[in-house]
Order: sequence, then structure tokens, then C-alpha cells
Amino acid sequence: MIGINKKIVEVAISDSLVELNAQSLEIVNNLKEFKRNNSILKSKDTAYLNKIIAEFETTNLITMSLSDLERVKNEIGEIPVCRRRFNGKKRATLLKEEILQILDYKGKRSKLYPEYFQKIGIKACVYCNSQLTVTVDKKIINRRGSRIEYVAKFQLDHFYPKDKYPHLSISMFNLYPVCSSCNLVKNNNPNVEFKLYVDDLNKSDFAFKLDKSSKATFLSTRNNKHLNIIFQNVNDSTYKDIFRVNDIYKTQYDVAEEIILKSLVYNSSYRKSLIKEFGKHRINDNLINRFILGNYINESEIHKRPLAKFMQDIGRETGLIE
Repeated sequence: MIGINKKIVEVAISDSLVELNAQSLEIVNNLKEFKRNNSILKSKDTAYLNKIIAEFETTNLITMSLSDLERVKNEIGEIPVCRRRFNGKKRATLLKEEILQILDYKGKRSKLYPEYFQKIGIKACVYCNSQLTVTVDKKIINRRGSRIEYVAKFQLDHFYPKDKYPHLSISMFNLYPVCSSCNLVKNNNPNVEFKLYVDDLNKSDFAFKLDKSSKATFLSTRNNKHLNIIFQNVNDSTYKDIFRVNDIYKTQYDVAEEIILKSLVYNSSYRKSLIKEFGKHRINDNLINRFILGNYINESEIHKRPLAKFMQDIGRETGLIE
């Protein structure tokens, strides 16, 4: 719903650069070993491998910039669709699956990405902002299934799909944290134009509003079913239909109800008393407003918690926060 300044990502990457460079070097070595061990490769498969090996040797595909991401996508192109018995395996697999395994995409979902996305402040789905981006997977430790572990993993969408560009599957600027439902919807609608990482952070094109007449009806009836929430998108009229935003937020009438009622209670005199009491504990106005709203109050922080954008817009419209 709103982009992230790419500088935030660059800072987070630089904090882990030593580790990420070591991972890149390991990937290059594993790709070369895979190539040596598979004489069955066709010329187009070999050409693809040579391209990504050469690119990894000069550019860390994990940490590469937005401009490099676009360049590599165009220069290397899509992976050849081929199925072989790679590494002498009994069953044939797709080259795409072998590349994803070498890059350890699944492992990074539970090991690298949770800490990384915490650094850049994303915990809520970047498409709907209504749910967390974490899923829980069951991991069977032995064949009998007597020992089972549950692992929290980030659910990720790829701006350039990993099925076509597996070599970009672990590139930080190609990863969009999402909820499972939006991820499924996005896979069926590849033409979504929303870009998460931007050069400059502008005001969001998305906004939630309350229908004024429905608010007036609610104030007289105190029945939140009378509320009508309007989702607006300035530049992309198809966005709400693709991600079913209206349907999602029709389930949040009780949240809107709480915000409206809070706006009646937290009047200027009560707010002053809160500021006075909070001031004793050296808590600033920003945190006081966050406490009152029950969520982050700055638009740049909407990725930190589900429903942040919705609550901010309704909170400002009702005068609960400024």
C-alpha cells in the first residue's frame, strides 16, 4: 500500500554484508560443482548456468541494487524449462528446482529473512496490510514422524517470479513479504504494478474513509453494521478488485467502531491529562498517539503492524489522532 525507501534496505543489507558475501561465494562454488557433475546438460541449460555463475562472480545477486536487478533480469532472461536426472538422481527434476535448492531459498525463509525484514520494519502484508507475513511450517525430523518441529517462515512474493527467474529468488529487492492469501491472488494476477522499493518515499495512493452518513447512523444506533468503509486508490482502480480489499476490511467494522468511540472519549481535556501523566515517564507525543490509536501513527510505519494504514486513516478522519 506504500513503498519503502530503498535506502532503508541498503542500510539493512550493509549491516549483514560480510555474511551475505560469504553466502554468495558459497553459491558460486555450488553452481560450478553442479555444472561439473552434470554432463547431461543441454547447450541452453549450460548457457543459462554460465550466465548466472558469471553474474554471481561479479555481482552479489543477494544484495544487488534495484537497477542491477532490472539489468540482470533482462540480460539473463528466463530459465530454460527442462527436466533431467540431475546429479544421478533416480527421478527427473526441473532445473528450476535444482537452482532454488542451490540458492537455499527455503532455508533463508526461516533463517535469514525474519531478522532482515525486522530490520527494515516489515511484519504486515505489503499488499493488504491486514495480516502478518509469517507462516508456520511443520518439519518432520525423522522418517517415523516421532519428532516434529514447527518453524516460523516469512511468506514471500517475488516481483519477478521465481518460477521464471530462480536466480533472482533470493535477491533482497525482489522480495515482497505478504500474507498467504495475497500471495495466492498475486500469482494469478501477474500484472500488479505496485512496487515496494522506491527511490523516494511519497504519500500513499491508498486511503480508507468512512461514509459520513453511515457514521451518523452508527452514532445514533451504535450498531457497527451500519458503518460503510470506503477504500480509495488514486492510480490503480484494479488493485482493490485483485486483492479484494473491500471484502477484507468489511470484517473490521468493530475496529472502526472502537476508533469512533475513542474519538468521543479522548477529548482535548482528557488528552492533556494523558500528556501530563505520560510526561512523568518521559514518553513523547508520538508514543501517546500510538497508545491512543492502538497502532503505529506514521504512514511510513504501516508495514510494522497489521491494520496500521486502515486505523491511521480512520483515526485521522475522526480526529482521534492528528
